[in-house]
Amino acid sequence: MRQFFTRRAFLFFCLLAPITYLMTLSSASALTVNEVAKDLACPCECPLILEDCNMTCGLEWKNEIGEQINKGMNKQQITDYFINKYGDDARIAPLQRIQGKIYQYTRSFDKTDWALLWVGLIVWIFLMFFGLYLGVKKLFSNKSQDA
Repeated sequence: MRQFFTRRAFLFFCLLAPITYLMTLSSASALTVNEVAKDLACPCECPLILEDCNMTCGLEWKNEIGEQINKGMNKQQITDYFINKYGDDARIAPLQRIQGKIYQYTRSFDKTDWALLWVGLIVWIFLMFFGLYLGVKKLFSNKSQDA
């Protein structure tokens, strides 16, 4: 009897999962401004990704993206529109993406923050190598005692 209920529950789940997926698919696949903005560079002098920029120029571009989404354009069409209109400056490179994220998280750092960051990093590296040295030394000392 128990096997009947587990088989029945399994079959119910197998039928329910695809139906639930199909019901949520239409609402989850709606294009958002940030989905498009994460692949575009900010138009101003800051090194941010358009998705992270909240300055006037970035907000204008985001509004323009929203208008194009409302017109029914897809992500590729919107990206192509910006690249055709503004040139390769609108395209974001992987290095720009990394630099933009670093800038976003460190733009309010002063000299003390940078000093603490580098000192902490140097101490961490020293501790990692020291721990590795001790581990290797202990490993070889155990092997030499066994022989």
